[in-house]
Amino acid sequence: MNITLKIKELINRNIEIPDDILLAVFELSGAPLMELFSLALELKEKYTGKKVNFCSIVSAKTGICSEDCSFCGQSAVAGKKQRKIKVNTLMTVSEIVGAAKIAKNNGANEFSIVTSGTRISDKKELDTIGNAVMSIKNEVGITPCASLGLMDYENLLFLKNCGLEIFHHNIETNSDFFKKICSTHSFADNIETVKSAKKAGLKVCSGVIIGMGESRLDRIKMAKEINELDVDNIPVNFLNPIKGTPLENAEPLTPMECLKTLSVFRIVNPKKNILAQGGREHNLRQLQPLALMAGANGFLLGNYLLTSGRNPELDLELINDLGFEPNVSEPPQTEYA
Repeated sequence: MNITLKIKELINRNIEIPDDILLAVFELSGAPLMELFSLALELKEKYTGKKVNFCSIVSAKTGICSEDCSFCGQSAVAGKKQRKIKVNTLMTVSEIVGAAKIAKNNGANEFSIVTSGTRISDKKELDTIGNAVMSIKNEVGITPCASLGLMDYENLLFLKNCGLEIFHHNIETNSDFFKKICSTHSFADNIETVKSAKKAGLKVCSGVIIGMGESRLDRIKMAKEINELDVDNIPVNFLNPIKGTPLENAEPLTPMECLKTLSVFRIVNPKKNILAQGGREHNLRQLQPLALMAGANGFLLGNYLLTSGRNPELDLELINDLGFEPNVSEPPQTEYA
């Protein structure tokens, strides 16, 4: 059976693709795999065009968190083994806006304010983030996003009214595997935050981390559960093991395994923005350009929270060499105050 033709037929008939068909994707190699990548590229260009989204982030508040997420260098578990992470208070408005301007100058069209910890609930901190969002909207001309942990509807609505456009909150993995990577909050808590952000009228960016010991079937379930949430952006992160975390010795996925996973996410979520994010340098290595041919339509540009990323100029050169163009944020149409 030609797997790619079968998948295309099911998509055209609007039929959910069975797990066994998607599992077969991971067994492809050579010309049949290139045919599969071609379908993923076709779906990407049909629904999201040829422009590449670039998101940049700033760690606006860094420090050991009370959560025990096994992949995170700022988790309570990692904190017991290493105290090298400097605990910082929340950045000032001017510092956050300055980081947004750098992101804009580097070529990013989205900018996310990221904080460590379970949630942002302190009113002073929330006001600071709200004021930073307003300044970014009015001064910078880049789409503002925030990743602030578990948040309730009221605080998300406040940020929406400040001009926030996107809220980021990963589900991290699927509902069955989640308990293997975190015990201090539940998968349901993540889902509730995503639903609250949607209720507040925000676009939602919610994705996963692969390479944490999950099976291929687990990754298929991730893609399908994300599909049920109907979010706007789906970041696929690739574990870059951090010393001191329970996953520091995790076996890395091969570049081809990562690319096949991106294609599965595109096939299951054909109309969404799918972003190859954290850890792509470590996991995709010399095959990073193929991410954009295998279904992804965006990258995280620049540095990550605790690790360094690529020089932004290299990513801009990469997409130019592939014949793509960077997406560009439109100037703000409304003044926020």
